[in-house]
Amino acid sequence: MPPFNLAEADLAAVVAFMHDQKAKSDLQQGGRRAVDISDLQTGDANAGQAFFNGAGGCARCHSPSADLADVAVRLKGLELLQRMLYPNNRGGGAASTPIKAVVTLPSGETLTGRLAYRDEFTIAVKNADGWYRSWRTSDVKFTIDDPLEAHAALLPKYTDTDMHNVLAYLQTLRQEVKK
Repeated sequence: MPPFNLAEADLAAVVAFMHDQKAKSDLQQGGRRAVDISDLQTGDANAGQAFFNGAGGCARCHSPSADLADVAVRLKGLELLQRMLYPNNRGGGAASTPIKAVVTLPSGETLTGRLAYRDEFTIAVKNADGWYRSWRTSDVKFTIDDPLEAHAALLPKYTDTDMHNVLAYLQTLRQEVKK
């Protein structure tokens, strides 16, 4: 952002305006109530299962009888939807698999390890022996294997209907209580 050449009084006015807007926003209650479980119960579990096994590609990494077994017992409502859309590295299954990187040096040598750091200028890996190595991204070639990337790639493709359908399907994944 280019610098602003404001007089002291003008700068003070801008700052006062920003503080005033912040104070006003803090007073707003907002029109959205908490998410009620009934808000999420609009999906079709059969359509969700079809999306899971087909267009969504979820079945390539997840299994209803393995990592997702009993997911409807462990996570409920909004928490389940949030985990589906924005998974993290907690828990089991693909979500706990570290991000792998393969770096190819100009010499042709390749180094593989857990991705330790990456931005547009730098990539770093930690190898199996615990050694941390970093390079300028402009000096090497690299590939990243992130098991959670599929979730991020789905975000712009999901429709509201898809999300609710998959959620409805995931909510059916609970073991039957045997009597």
